[in-house]
Amino acid sequence: MSRVNRTAAALVSALLVASLAWLGQPSAQADALSDAKAKLSQLQGEASQADEQYNQVNASLTAAQTKLKQDQDAITAQQAKVDQLRDQVAIVSLQQFQDRGITSTAVLFTSGDQNDALNTFIVSSMVADTTTALLQTYQLSQASLADMERSQQATVDSIKTDQQRLKDLKAEASQKVQQAQKLVDQLTAAQQAALAEAAAALAASTRSSVSGAVSYAPPPPVKNGAAAAAIVSWAMARVGLPYVYGGAGPSSYDCSGFTMAAYATVGIHLPHSASSQFNYGKPVSQADLEPGDLVFFYGGPGHVGIYVGGGMIVDARNENVGVVYKPLNGSMPFVGARRLL
Repeated sequence: MSRVNRTAAALVSALLVASLAWLGQPSAQADALSDAKAKLSQLQGEASQADEQYNQVNASLTAAQTKLKQDQDAITAQQAKVDQLRDQVAIVSLQQFQDRGITSTAVLFTSGDQNDALNTFIVSSMVADTTTALLQTYQLSQASLADMERSQQATVDSIKTDQQRLKDLKAEASQKVQQAQKLVDQLTAAQQAALAEAAAALAASTRSSVSGAVSYAPPPPVKNGAAAAAIVSWAMARVGLPYVYGGAGPSSYDCSGFTMAAYATVGIHLPHSASSQFNYGKPVSQADLEPGDLVFFYGGPGHVGIYVGGGMIVDARNENVGVVYKPLNGSMPFVGARRLL
């Protein structure tokens, strides 16, 4: 969920309120409102996808940076091995250069003791074999070092690609905000005034929730286990904390970072991705939801929250409202739920 969601969520809610006041207006105006609501909902879904991609790319970037460190450590160790082998090769090469004028045949014929000469010849052959093996080991070590350096460069290139992709995703989010604002600018002055009034009411409701005067009744007592109760208690205690890209606590979260941190408190480790978390546990229908279940929204899925009972969820919604306690059947399209407890 990103900056687009900040604009889109408020506008979608505002449009729902405003449309009730304009039921008696001409059909053309009603059609314009209907189209605006549909387009704003589409923008909100696209924004959630951008947020989900941001987390996936960020995870890839973190893995690449870890691999780069490992690559560098391996290259350092391999370089030391190559340097050691190079020194050994240099010593052997120098010895061979010094002995280059004395052949094994000359040793046999000029020696006064043939047995000693034969032993010298055998030792010389063994040294030659050892030298050949040493050279082969040196060449293989050099080739391995070159492979490591190529792998390291590939990792560096991957990091640059991921960093650029993160910038592009933020730019995409900004573009969605501009598109949403342009959509609002095309509405009539009366429509914009009603939207602004509804948005202000929504913001006031959010502020009262953050300050402690929750607009909705608290969730009912959790009866489906200690782990579920712990997760619900943890989630409710964090209502009002800010939303931050890639946040996983303890003072700020994004949607999947919030659910990841919640489940970690009961020893369940989830990836930092809404779409990946959708693969955990078992599917649950909306009618059979229990406190602690993960609930997912938008195609992908692109957003995740925690069902806390009583038809309510807690989720890190967007940068505008942060972590909120809201009805399950709000402006976000429900796409599924998973039970891990």
